[in-house]
Amino acid sequence: MDNDKTIRPCSCTVERVCYHDLSDLEKIFTAAFGDEIHVKRIRQRIHRVRQFYYLLLPLSRVSPWVKNLFNIYVCRMDGQVAGFIQVSYLNRRQLHLDYIAVRKQYRGRGFGTLMLRKLVENVADAQQYDIILEVKEGNPAHCLYKRLGFTDQAKVLHFEKNIDKTSSARTQLPGFRVRRDTDWREIYQLYLASIPARIRRCIQREIKEFNPSLFTRTLSWIKNKLMGNEIGQYVLERDETIVGSLEIFSYPKAGIHSVSVLLHPAYEHLRTELMEQALAQLSSFGEGVVTTTIYNDDIRKQHTLAMLGFIKTETYYLMFRPPFSEQAKVVVYPVSKAHTRKRKSHPETLSLTEGE
Repeated sequence: MDNDKTIRPCSCTVERVCYHDLSDLEKIFTAAFGDEIHVKRIRQRIHRVRQFYYLLLPLSRVSPWVKNLFNIYVCRMDGQVAGFIQVSYLNRRQLHLDYIAVRKQYRGRGFGTLMLRKLVENVADAQQYDIILEVKEGNPAHCLYKRLGFTDQAKVLHFEKNIDKTSSARTQLPGFRVRRDTDWREIYQLYLASIPARIRRCIQREIKEFNPSLFTRTLSWIKNKLMGNEIGQYVLERDETIVGSLEIFSYPKAGIHSVSVLLHPAYEHLRTELMEQALAQLSSFGEGVVTTTIYNDDIRKQHTLAMLGFIKTETYYLMFRPPFSEQAKVVVYPVSKAHTRKRKSHPETLSLTEGE
């Protein structure tokens, strides 16, 4: 019996996912992320992709968000799916590492490192892409990412709260209304004012994201219908100027919702009332769970969520890696002094002999 647990040359391949891999993908995903992401949401998403696979596949050639559904690569060992990696292209020069997971029986054998190195060398460095990711605090992969040239940029805090039909806002918030298509310029200015500069340097959102074309909006509507998602978008005005925005993403069949808030720093005191409006909107769905995410940049945000009954469930590091040719030019914004040591040069261990 062969007890060698290293990856043998040419016995391992990394290739794009196909329809017949989706069942294995669901099992690996659930085992790896079941404690971080609600299992119902995982299964619903993969089930929808499997159900509409042959409808969505042609659309992936014309729609970036559909294309991102298929940016999944599986690692095969002797024909068996050992793990997978999923990425999303954020813009013309940045990609986001969404998920990476390895089947339990294949862990500790270098499959995760192999997939990461292929992403770094064959995509990021070869095609000049920044890579952005979030890693859970305490995850051993944090050290691996650092060895591959990633640096900590911020801490991201995840909060969660159980909701029911009794959730309601105390009063109607003045200036709170449904978002209109014509609001996009003010929303963009709100984004610039509310997101810390170091984060905007890391995640470079383009202005056209705030004013999508009719074609993009139509495809987005189709996607949400196919996936069974519901989205609510609202703004908050003061003196005829937008000072806050609220987005609610709901997955009714799974009873899972997420809330995203942007607030101008001068109006941070309105976060409580804005979140109450969100909870009131969600009460129509009945019992469920609502999640929200904030950067660790203003303690008032945490106090507001705690007062509303939210519980902090996870802390993540936002990490950033420019392509190797650009690393010497990038200004690093460390989270703490513990991360200020000089970045090492390109590790020699990135050379690969395994098959593509």
